[in-house]
Amino acid sequence: MLNKTKAYAGLAGAVGLALSASAVQAAEQDMRFYVAPMASYGFFGDDATGGLEVDLDDQVGGTLAIGKPLGSMVNVEAYGFMFDGVELDDNSGFETDIEGFGLDFLLFPFRDTLPVFGIFGVSAGDYDLDAGGASTILTPSTGQTIDVDRSGDADFIDLGVGYMYQFGGYGFGLRGEYRYRQADVEVDGASDLDFDDHIVSLGIHIPLGSPPAEPEPRPKAEPAKAAPPPPPPPEPRDSDDDGVLDKDDECPGTPAGVEVDESGCPVEKAAPIILKGVNFEFNSDKLTSEAENRLDNVVNALKASQDIEIRLEGHTDSKGSASYNQRLSQQRADAVKRYLTQHGIDASRMTTQGFGESQPIAPNTNPDGSDNPDGRAKNRRTELEVTDQ
Repeated sequence: MLNKTKAYAGLAGAVGLALSASAVQAAEQDMRFYVAPMASYGFFGDDATGGLEVDLDDQVGGTLAIGKPLGSMVNVEAYGFMFDGVELDDNSGFETDIEGFGLDFLLFPFRDTLPVFGIFGVSAGDYDLDAGGASTILTPSTGQTIDVDRSGDADFIDLGVGYMYQFGGYGFGLRGEYRYRQADVEVDGASDLDFDDHIVSLGIHIPLGSPPAEPEPRPKAEPAKAAPPPPPPPEPRDSDDDGVLDKDDECPGTPAGVEVDESGCPVEKAAPIILKGVNFEFNSDKLTSEAENRLDNVVNALKASQDIEIRLEGHTDSKGSASYNQRLSQQRADAVKRYLTQHGIDASRMTTQGFGESQPIAPNTNPDGSDNPDGRAKNRRTELEVTDQ
């Protein structure tokens, strides 16, 4: 049987072990405080003193621990337990309330691989004896009496083992444990009682506060850098973007959009035909009735020359934004094509292109900056250009 001197010496040794273990704490160890409420079941032993046997029934109780890891191997806890109304095995009129509060240490030799822990704890409390108002009770098995209605101070020593199963990312756990508990009870005016009890408990482990941050991965060592490859040779240039490389371009600086031959020089083409009288309603792509009459002549000419393919080009004056004029000129060229298609000209023979205000054939304003209505009227035009014949 363990005595108090050995118990407290063991506790001092456990404190020293805990402090040593805290110095080798793993970097990823969860160091939060936690609570562990548990349901307990006590298999209570008996005591014989002066020839009198005291045998207590088994009983359900509760345990609550509040603790904190000190390092990778040790947790320290303040804990309390209580068993309410434990009856004498052979006399239902007698019962005792057992409670204690103390300190214990959980020792995890292999926390990361096998979360089994050893338990060493000491606590103090009392046995609160009660016989329903009687001062003594008679034990039928022995015919002897016990003084009751008094409290006995008790010292407890716990030794045991447990298992912690953690689940979820927050750190919750399921905790089960077995404790061998030696109780030394000092009853006023009576002999001391000694009990050897066995306690099993099951409960949950609840961390307090936010979980620790995941450790940042160590940066990988960069391999030695190889010498950079030589720069690639410069790509051949086409400065005027006419499709002919500078080294072969006999006419550099060709304006954008101008058709060139294989030497990069503009292709001589017949001047486009201006469709005079093909006008539109203001700020619209709707043809006027006069424009439709003029386009009927174009229909007849194209029907007479079935092999000709054409491009219809739309132009505007400079009123309005350039983007708006570009869009309007395209819509007007498309409107002319649509009219010709509706009157029997195959759409595959025609393409359209809007140039907006980019190709004026007359000044939009006078030298003094005033408006030039005649010039603007000439610039608002539709042109027909033969592309194949």
